Amino acid sequence: MTFGLTILPQGHSFRVKKGVLLIEALRDAGINLVSYCNHKGLCGKCFVEIIKGALAPAEAREKEFTTRKRLGKRYRLACLYRISGDLKIRIPEPALLPKMPVLKRGLRRAILPDPAVKKVVFASCPPNLAAPLSLSDEVRRQIPSLRQKVSPGILSEWAELEGQRPEEFTATVYENNEILDFEPGHTAEKNFGIAIDIGTTTLVAELVNLNTGETLDAVTGLNSQIHFGADVVSRITAVFEDPKKSGALRAAVLDSLNSMIEKLLGTQRIARRHVYEAVAAGNTAMNHLFLGLPVKTLALAPYHAVFSTLPPVPASEAGLAIHPRGKVYIAPNIKSFVGGDIAAGLIAIDLRHQQGNYLFIDLGTNGEIVLKKGRRFLATSTAAGPAFEGMNIRCGMLAVPGAIYKVEDRSGLRVRTIGNLPARGLCGTGLIDLVAIFLGQGTISPQGRIRNGAPKLPVWRGVELFQRDIREIQLAVAAVKTGIRLMLGRENLTVRDLDGIYVAGAFGNYLNIDNSRKLGLLPGLDKKKIRFVGNSALAGAKALLVSRKERARSEHLARTVRHVSLATDPSFQKTFIEALRFEAWK
Repeated sequence: MTFGLTILPQGHSFRVKKGVLLIEALRDAGINLVSYCNHKGLCGKCFVEIIKGALAPAEAREKEFTTRKRLGKRYRLACLYRISGDLKIRIPEPALLPKMPVLKRGLRRAILPDPAVKKVVFASCPPNLAAPLSLSDEVRRQIPSLRQKVSPGILSEWAELEGQRPEEFTATVYENNEILDFEPGHTAEKNFGIAIDIGTTTLVAELVNLNTGETLDAVTGLNSQIHFGADVVSRITAVFEDPKKSGALRAAVLDSLNSMIEKLLGTQRIARRHVYEAVAAGNTAMNHLFLGLPVKTLALAPYHAVFSTLPPVPASEAGLAIHPRGKVYIAPNIKSFVGGDIAAGLIAIDLRHQQGNYLFIDLGTNGEIVLKKGRRFLATSTAAGPAFEGMNIRCGMLAVPGAIYKVEDRSGLRVRTIGNLPARGLCGTGLIDLVAIFLGQGTISPQGRIRNGAPKLPVWRGVELFQRDIREIQLAVAAVKTGIRLMLGRENLTVRDLDGIYVAGAFGNYLNIDNSRKLGLLPGLDKKKIRFVGNSALAGAKALLVSRKERARSEHLARTVRHVSLATDPSFQKTFIEALRFEAWK
């Protein structure tokens, strides 16, 4: 049985099956709502107004959200509403997933292009009746460096082209080992690749000219896996509880990525068949879910990955919409929850060749920390949670237009929003500023309590900071602070021994160093030694795409970086409890 679903004021109508969750029906129709809690009604982001249709009694959590948000009695959470009849709804703008801006700031290294994919042009030779060569022998004669693979499909295509007698052919060769394509004419300039950052929250794809290393265009989008949970742990748990969800999670991220690739190619008017390779950098769980690999081992001690490094995967097998014989290279996972995004990031900043002691910190949903002492590398991950990205926060949101990213105390709170639009909520850096300001005013205690016992603090025109939000930031800051302290302690280092700190991730682009120090998120190092490097995972993915040497270096790093498990450190619990206090490093 199906029912009609109409969305006002646009008037879009379609049929949906009885009993389907409203949020899933909308997603199937291409309308994505904000939902960070795996459809459990916990984040309170996906409210819709029921204009006409069945209105079941609101659950207690819905009543709490509608009261706080000052919504009418006909609002319901789409993730809890099951369709039982014809329905007309209105979707408030804050409930719709926003378009993600492209992060333009970040570190870029000059790298001499030496891609795995090269195109070779050669003249067509007429057949020799006296000593005829087979087509495969002709291929090897024309391309002496080719060592092994010429598939029957390639030979079949070339045989057909031979009948057309073009004066020139162009062969696309992968790693001097395999022919990916043959084309008539001179097409050497049409050689492209895609660098991809598979973030837990956001995805970024960059179109690159493999011959020159030039970035032609970039596009950003939300990782549709967010419907299954805001963080890595919730998605792993979803698959652990129901293995069938592995396919749904993989399909979600592939749908997002392929839509982004289609947009890039359409904008630049580049044919899919001329994109021969993609390099993807994600954390360990994202890499596994992207390939549809089991994540059970990541859910149970000792929390190990199914793979560290992989040979390039055929694009047809990986599911990416590039040349069907193209390749997809996955940036190598280091260990456990320190994944390919960190390996790529270390390549992007070229930390291996810098003298001294450095910290590399990725302040994303899953906080990773790498310590370089001399020539040795140690890495760990922290359960920072999604607070730094504005999630699990009552008035929180991603760093998109309308998000408060900066707050100042000028005889009263003054806020700045991304895009200078009316404030819609708080992103992570705005939260850091707010807590630091309230801490300085004495409104919040160093223990993270609102001193007058109030459940919330007003911020700006309908945006409020709740006691639970402060706890979320407190836990996230303590996790990172604990990780840094334990890593330094293992190597008998103090903050004064550090020559620099690199902070990666979109979060760092708006981060106020002074306020971060007040909370203890960043150590009290000279400002000149703290460098924000933006989306280092994407920059590293591009480096691995255009340079075989950098790819080899990343694989060496993955083998040699020593992984540190904080959970097994005997001083972890004591250090974490101490780190919960908001205070600068001593």
